[in-house]
Order: sequence, then C-alpha cells, then structure tokens
Amino acid sequence: MKRTLLTALLMLGSLAAADTQPAPATTPQPAQVDVMTMNRDARCGQVLVTCLIGGKSMRMMLDTGATHTVLHKESAAKVTEGRWLDTSKMNFNGNANQKPDILISSLVAGPATAPEHAFMVLDLAAVRVSMAEPLDGILGMDVLGSIPFTFDLRQNEFYWGLPSQGQIAQLRGVQDPFGRLFIQAKCEGKDLPLLLDTGSSITRVAPEQWGPGAKGEVTAQVGDVNEAARVTVQEGKPADIEVAEGVVLKQISPIFGDNSAPPVLGMDALKDQVLIHLQTEESPFGVFLMLK
Repeated sequence: MKRTLLTALLMLGSLAAADTQPAPATTPQPAQVDVMTMNRDARCGQVLVTCLIGGKSMRMMLDTGATHTVLHKESAAKVTEGRWLDTSKMNFNGNANQKPDILISSLVAGPATAPEHAFMVLDLAAVRVSMAEPLDGILGMDVLGSIPFTFDLRQNEFYWGLPSQGQIAQLRGVQDPFGRLFIQAKCEGKDLPLLLDTGSSITRVAPEQWGPGAKGEVTAQVGDVNEAARVTVQEGKPADIEVAEGVVLKQISPIFGDNSAPPVLGMDALKDQVLIHLQTEESPFGVFLMLK
C-alpha cells in the first residue's frame, strides 16, 4: 500500500518586520486571473488557489498548519513590485534548516487584499515534488486567519465564504499565538492533541499516542521545506477520532512519526467532512468549525 504525504510547514518564529493583515478587497482584479477559484491538487490532495503577489499570478496552497505565508525562491524572483528586507541580523525559529529571505509586496488572496505583506522566501523544491501542479508558495495563518473559507469534502467544493446552511460545531482546542489550532481530540476515550493541518495529506501521531496500535508498514513520499524522500513507516489501525460535539472522523489510519514534530490532523481525516473557518470579534485569527 502506497500513500503520499506532504508534511506541514511549521514556521514557529516571528518576523522582525510588521505582519500586514489583509483587509476586504476593493480593487477590481484582472479578468484573466481568477483569485476566487480553489481546487485540489490531483496528486497530494491539498487545496490550491491562485493569488496575485506583486501583480504576478501565483499558485498557493492553503495551509492551516503554517504560521507564515511563504514563497518559493524562484517564484519570488519574478516579483518586480516589492522590496527585500535585510535578514542578516534577524533571528528565526522553526523547523526549516534554511534561513529565509523576506519580500515585502502586495497580496490579493480571494476576497482579501494587502498593499504590503511580508513573505518568507524559501526553496520549496522538496515540497513541489509532491505536487501534480506547479506550486509557487504556501498561504499560512497570517493570511488565512482573517478570511472566511470552506473546505466541503462531501461535495468536493472549496470556496472563500461560508456554507448557506447546516448545523455546525466548533472544533475544541487551543490556538497558538499565530492562529494555528491544536485540537483537543479524543480517540477511544483518550485525549489526542492534534494540529489542524491542511498542509498535510496524512494524519501523523507518535506511536504511544495511538491507542489502537500498529497495523503494518506503508511507503510514503515525505516532502517538507528541508527534504523529500520515500520512506517506510508504521501505519496505525483504523479508529474514530472525535473532534467536536457531534463530529466524529470515521476510521482514520494515521502514520507513526516521532515526537520531534507535533501530531497533525491531515486532509485524509477530513474526508466526507465540511471544514469551516469563520472570522469572529473574539479571536484575531477566527475559529474553525465543522458541519455535523
């Protein structure tokens, strides 16, 4: 059994430059660039959207597990409307071995726009090999936190905005200072903390966290900002995961990883679910919900 895994980008550090939160868009966009349409990558299943960055069309992945928005270095080099910051004296924390550059440029992402946004610039070649379509970058929670969106995997529809109807339940958990949600999930009555990570195609936990135990070995293509590799890993026995009142993710088989990275709830666990992000006055990054 073969499965493809695209791990999340987890940039934990803060920039030594002001983040710019997008505001509602008011400027008409060129007709040839549809910034409202989303689609899934045919190979890894991540959700992609076309954005305008410095006036250039960019294919970006929506990643709730990423704190900051990142551009591939070759894509960033095509942006002529912007300025580069000197990062030689900046300190960064995170899981990337690379030290990022920072580009300040305009951003249009769906219904939101920012005249100046700080983009981390990294070599995403190891991520791009897992994609069927060329990838220019990753939209993190610094952008997604201020925009309502819906991933309707029941109908295979993905859009900026909210469903017109349906009974919803808020995912229980704690948001970190960057807006990422660590779900307080339960599996077989035991607590199972999971990072909600739409940038990961497969759910990953430490072996000791998965009560049902191991099922067997699988081959996975692993790609993140550091490297890409095909590895053999243990797969957990399928079990249900409860993430909110009345919302149970049925028969999820995670892969096992070590404790060097937080356990994640990936796109495979969201099958047949409707994930919703809603802006609220109480939370600067909004809240996550699911239809019951």
